[in-house]
Amino acid sequence: MLVSEGSLPLLSVVMPSLNQGRFLAEAVRSVLDQPVDGVELVVVDGGSTDDTVEQLAALAAQYPGRLRWTSGPDDGPAQAINRAVAMARGAVIGWLNSDDLYEPGAMQRALNHLAERPADVMVYGEATHVDVDGELIGPYPTQGPQTPVAEFANGCFICQPTVFVRREVWMKVGGLDEGLLTAFDFDLWLKLFKAYPGRIGYLPQLQARSRLHAGCITTRMRERVALEGMQLIHRHLGAAPPSWLLTHFAELCAEHPFQPEPVQLVDAMHRLVDQAAPWMAADAVQMLRQRIATDRPLRLATPHVYVDVHPDGWAGRQVAVRLRQPAQPCSAIVLRCRHAAPAGAALRIEVTSPGLAPQCIDLRGPGVFNIVLPVALPDRVADARITCRVLCEDTFFPSTFDPGSGDARELAFLIEGCDLVR
Repeated sequence: MLVSEGSLPLLSVVMPSLNQGRFLAEAVRSVLDQPVDGVELVVVDGGSTDDTVEQLAALAAQYPGRLRWTSGPDDGPAQAINRAVAMARGAVIGWLNSDDLYEPGAMQRALNHLAERPADVMVYGEATHVDVDGELIGPYPTQGPQTPVAEFANGCFICQPTVFVRREVWMKVGGLDEGLLTAFDFDLWLKLFKAYPGRIGYLPQLQARSRLHAGCITTRMRERVALEGMQLIHRHLGAAPPSWLLTHFAELCAEHPFQPEPVQLVDAMHRLVDQAAPWMAADAVQMLRQRIATDRPLRLATPHVYVDVHPDGWAGRQVAVRLRQPAQPCSAIVLRCRHAAPAGAALRIEVTSPGLAPQCIDLRGPGVFNIVLPVALPDRVADARITCRVLCEDTFFPSTFDPGSGDARELAFLIEGCDLVR
């Protein structure tokens, strides 16, 4: 049962904020413009240096008595949210970040569910990801509460802004762990699922839009997200699966070598395995180290080059070669290759470098060969970043020649080495 005592609100939505002025007003209005009685919004700002404070003052005047806010330094979003919950007066807590949005009717649907199902301590629903301009990216991979708690080991299946929790239960489980910088919501879901099995509600409707952009935690702190997720799985469920690090490794490779500072990928990955080792089984740690040692793209990579081939070195129909010019710029990239297709037929390859006309290579049969990717003169400067492409017109499917292999990849040739020509 939901109870509102006297003039106290029924629902308190808490909102942490830090320099999100671009999105703040829209987020606030997605709460306070909904026709729901007994709703307050509590904003705890971490001392923004943009126009957040001015916006909050104006919005509080626009919604008198319904928006309360503070601004000052804090030790991170988990502490800000805990402070906001301590200020909140409602029997139910909603949590909306200052760059996210509620869908129309979201709060009423949640309140109706909790009123109709008094045993449920929490309810959540469906969500979509949107970009900085509010354009749809895709649905959040939500699963229902009948999902075994062990499934959290494979990733979080609850989108935070869709969640509404009874305040007394939030306090009983201790709120958010302020020692966590990114995965404090994941920790809360695990605590609630474990403490209240069978008492988690679900709404099959779209409840919120979660915004992904360069400044949000999910995008900005990917390494910390992976490590804290594994730490929490170990804390709540046992050994963390290595898939968390493999996913992050794929993210590192996808941006290499264009990340803010040049890195040695192999060293960075071994460092991550060292950090996560206490939370994994020994055989998982061994498997990760073996993958790092044998992965051909990692063996080809330097702080300045990445060749996007399969782990065993086979190139597909198209290969991207990314170059971040070193202090002594190079004039070309040379790929050392081998034509080893089972059919042994002729091979035609087209090479494209930015600012230069495409070149074609024709091979009559199997054997070693080089692909030269020239760099245009304007890009022969330190820290210039370019992507060259290799397109092969002749490919094969391994399963065609060996049906028992089950390898359905479309392959062209092997890449065995990579050199920079000064």
